[in-house]
Amino acid sequence: LGLACAVAAACGACSRWGPSLAFAVPPPASPHPSPLPWGGDAAAGALGLAQHPKSTRRPASPSGGRPRPGATVAFSGAADAAKAGTTSVTASSLNLAKNLVGSGILSLPAGVAAFSASPAALWPALVFLAVATVLSAYGFFLIGRVCEETQSSTFGAAWKGSLKRGSWVPQLVCILECFGGSVVYAMVIGDVLSSLIGGFLPVGLPMRTLSILGIGVTTLFPLCCLRSFGQLSRFSLLGTIATSYVVLFVAKRFFDGSYGPGGAFFDASTHPVLQASGAVGLNANMLVLLSILSTAYLVHFNAPQMYAELEPGDAKATKQKKFALVGLYGFGIAAAQYALIMVFGFLTFGRATQGNVLLNYANGDLLGIGARAAIGISMLFGYPMQFAGLRSGILEAAGLEIDLPKGKHRLVTAAILGGILGVACLFHDLGKFQAIEGALLAAFLIYIAPPMMALRLWGGPWAKARFYTLIGIGIVLTVVGCKVTMA
Repeated sequence: LGLACAVAAACGACSRWGPSLAFAVPPPASPHPSPLPWGGDAAAGALGLAQHPKSTRRPASPSGGRPRPGATVAFSGAADAAKAGTTSVTASSLNLAKNLVGSGILSLPAGVAAFSASPAALWPALVFLAVATVLSAYGFFLIGRVCEETQSSTFGAAWKGSLKRGSWVPQLVCILECFGGSVVYAMVIGDVLSSLIGGFLPVGLPMRTLSILGIGVTTLFPLCCLRSFGQLSRFSLLGTIATSYVVLFVAKRFFDGSYGPGGAFFDASTHPVLQASGAVGLNANMLVLLSILSTAYLVHFNAPQMYAELEPGDAKATKQKKFALVGLYGFGIAAAQYALIMVFGFLTFGRATQGNVLLNYANGDLLGIGARAAIGISMLFGYPMQFAGLRSGILEAAGLEIDLPKGKHRLVTAAILGGILGVACLFHDLGKFQAIEGALLAAFLIYIAPPMMALRLWGGPWAKARFYTLIGIGIVLTVVGCKVTMA
């Protein structure tokens, strides 16, 4: 899987994989007018915020997009200004891995159980995982290249700079996808925390709802107020270590047989319902796993900001090679952890696997309690990266400055976070929610939008063949996957 990621990154970085990078793009329009039909002053008024035509940021480059590599961006009202183009490859890779390995990892065993009860189903599942890794990594790199060519730092600006129109389309999809991802993260945090503290509080209290609201006010809100991914790098390492513990726990419980017949935590209701090994035929329910994989690998809405914050090299091509390394390391770490959780989680519980596999483990399992705590930590420190894409998309759609003054920044953060936590309290089936989210939205951001933008910049015959193939895959996953998931 790591080699597959390397191939994807190398193909994207190699000059023969695409035409020359010396493509000139006309200066994009001013970022202040809203590209959404319902944006602009009306949207700003609805939010109770004033437009800010005057920015305290350093003047933009002549192209009208983000500053050239190395330029600093002073955020209005920030206590410590974040700098664009100063994040190392290591820090960016850790941020990417942490952003990837989130709630999606817990739904993968249920994705396998959706189409088969045989251990042989793991072979096609691993093939799907490898293919999704390569295609997702390549799409992630393509967005970075498009941002370089169009001098953009947001998904909407990259779309407008390449396709020249319709920037509200990816913007709307990014908003909805980031909203869905933020809800999923909050759902996992609520499930984890309520299972940990449920035995210490009076029976009858809405533990899950109280957990979501409590952690949202005390922890998520301060983290979501951070303005730069660089500030999260130290926490991203902790989050990656936490998810690694979860992987080791799931593997250990499979090998020691604690949840099998005669095991210390055996429960007939969760006994693995596995068929004898044999061939697994293709069936439409496989698309449930593909939809979950789309959500699990969805980080593309943050690709523009990650590229802008990556430290510059000696030349443009050098920075793109560094971005390819970020994709290689980040997607490689994620693929390894996804594969282990998917295999051992499914082999432990089979058809009985729940949408959140950690809910299958007994409340009295001390190592399981540690796994829930670890995934909770991971979700906490990955949450701001999901939330940042949502907040930026909403502000851009409303025609507002993304870098608001401190007070208004916190007000907007609190309003958006409050809506997310409210929705998270209403939904309970994590696997179903992620499959629907992946089928409807993730396929567009991963497989359709990046090649559509690239088609307008690089038009060689081989490039067109690759891009149209990706677009076709995305359309199939969106249409058929949504139908199967909703059935």
